[in-house]
Amino acid sequence: MKKTVFIIVVIFLSACAKESKSPDYVIPQDKMVNIITDIHIMDGLNTMSNVRRKLAKDSISNYDVIFTNYGYSRSDFDTSIYFYSKNIDQFDKIYEDVLNKLNEMETIVKQESVEEEAKKEERRKKRELEKKENSKKKKEKQ
Repeated sequence: MKKTVFIIVVIFLSACAKESKSPDYVIPQDKMVNIITDIHIMDGLNTMSNVRRKLAKDSISNYDVIFTNYGYSRSDFDTSIYFYSKNIDQFDKIYEDVLNKLNEMETIVKQESVEEEAKKEERRKKRELEKKENSKKKKEKQ
């Protein structure tokens, strides 16, 4: 009987230990996904010269705007990065979600680009058709 209780307690404790709940001072995973996603977007924008000129010279200070937007400080973010780096399974999940989110955004942008190109082509063809019709009308009047 004692062995059975001991085994049950060990199984229960090992199951609880695997969950590894984040401490209160750590930014929750869903917020970390959003923050890191925004950081990657900001990094991408910083590679564009016309955008880079408008942003702060120090790209690190641009990140502070992101942290503030989510209600956190650089210190909160750094502490959370340290925590998640020690809990690699959680960090992997965060980055998996970040990559999925960025891929979804890229798909949307590409789709919008294709739609915009189709609209431009349609307008071009319409203008071309109108020119032909106007030219035809002019010839008929002569």
